[in-house]
Amino acid sequence: MSPLLKQRMVGTLVLIALGIVFWPLIFVTPETRDPITLQPMSDKPAVDQSPISPPKSYLDEVKARLPEEPTNPSSLQEAADLNTETEVAVADLQSLPEAGSAGAELPRDGGPDSQSLIDDQGVAVFWVLQVATVGSEARAREIVEGLRTRGYKAFFKRYVQVDDELYRVQVGPNAEQAKLLDMKADIDAVLKVNSQVLRYTQ
Repeated sequence: MSPLLKQRMVGTLVLIALGIVFWPLIFVTPETRDPITLQPMSDKPAVDQSPISPPKSYLDEVKARLPEEPTNPSSLQEAADLNTETEVAVADLQSLPEAGSAGAELPRDGGPDSQSLIDDQGVAVFWVLQVATVGSEARAREIVEGLRTRGYKAFFKRYVQVDDELYRVQVGPNAEQAKLLDMKADIDAVLKVNSQVLRYTQ
């Protein structure tokens, strides 16, 4: 085959290929499509924005039915705080008779307490003997430890009076006032106070 004929065949094939590619673009009518329409945006849903009351807890349900916490009259408590201020050295507690000894538990007339063990609200009644009122936690701990070494069930409670932080040292609690009163004379003599029997409050 001559080169000229070969070139003509190649050119013909190229033209046929171009015709196949461009024929649809030139002679075929494009398909008509419906225009795209955008739907209008829907309104925002109505949301109830009224405030929701907080859920009631179990404590809220029963709080009205709970008895009031026992308290001591303020005048009685203030007198106890005043009469039990002490500066006695903790080492002097070593001279205190041990709890339950003959010196610490003298026989009393009248037998056990005649007062009810339950108050009008149905709450158990317990008593403590307030033996000291001090101005620092460290000193309160020392007095408590000194009393415990002598067998007395002692503890301390923190309270705030105006701007002063004070600590009450108490012995108990006990259901019988008589047992606390039996300890009073010995504790008063050692701590140089006038200890007071009060109702136990948490």
